[in-house]
Amino acid sequence: MRKNKSVRTSLGVLVNYRIKGLNLDGFINLVKNRGIELYNLKKRGNKELCLSVKFNQCAKFFAIAKEMCYNIEKVGESGKGYPVLALYRSVGVIACIAVFTAIVYLASDFIFAFNFTGSGSVYAREIKEYLSSRGIIEFSRFSNIDLPRLEDEILAENKNLSFVSVQKKGNRLIVNSATSTSKTERLNGNVYSLTADQDGVVEKIKVYRGTALVKVGQAVKKGDLLVDGQVVVKEQTLKTNVIAYLSLVCEKKCEYRSQSAGEEQKAIIIAESEFLEEPLGSTVSVRFENGQYIYTVSVSYRKILYAG
Repeated sequence: MRKNKSVRTSLGVLVNYRIKGLNLDGFINLVKNRGIELYNLKKRGNKELCLSVKFNQCAKFFAIAKEMCYNIEKVGESGKGYPVLALYRSVGVIACIAVFTAIVYLASDFIFAFNFTGSGSVYAREIKEYLSSRGIIEFSRFSNIDLPRLEDEILAENKNLSFVSVQKKGNRLIVNSATSTSKTERLNGNVYSLTADQDGVVEKIKVYRGTALVKVGQAVKKGDLLVDGQVVVKEQTLKTNVIAYLSLVCEKKCEYRSQSAGEEQKAIIIAESEFLEEPLGSTVSVRFENGQYIYTVSVSYRKILYAG
């Protein structure tokens, strides 16, 4: 506080007051006669006066006003040095914000919790034990983890899984996985290509040998070549067998007919029950035709493809 006071005095900061009472002219003359400099004098009628006083004369000014029973109210600060004072005052706030930001940034690099989603979450205990064996536990750092590599390692470690996706979400490590009950049969021997067996959108692709012809987010059709068994080495195209893994997000439409309205949820349950694959989500639309409500359900699901 003492340091702040010296700063205001040295900068020439003015303190603004509002005075209420009678005989304001007499008050002004008295204050001036006692050596106090007044600035920005403004009368508002016969009973109110606004003025400014140098900071180092505030205590004396305030005492005079109280002595004469005037109602005095501080309404702010001004003067040429006030912007510098405001900046000086804000240094502490800025420092606090900077420290808080740094703490939040550093804290965001630590794992506070694990979440396991998808049908593969039935193996959450085994996955967490494997993560622990790798030193990936609560309060370990995200920056020390190679997420794409970790996905491959979890998939290789647990033969019951056909799909693994690992991502950071806030301070949580999200492990989304799918069981191998619905995966396509693994190919072996000399396989020189990987093609789509249905329409879909590429969700994830890993190519260990061969050349990827598609990328994540790309829509593909049944029969499209996804990974080709050709590589270019020193400007020469060589044939090689393909070792690759790819997941597609596919969609299938189902119809449910009923005499009743408002059965959207029932239609979704019936449609999803027909899938061996784990549904990722469903949407439903309804139309009335020939005395029936026709519910069209679009179910999205994941299809895993392997080669090699």
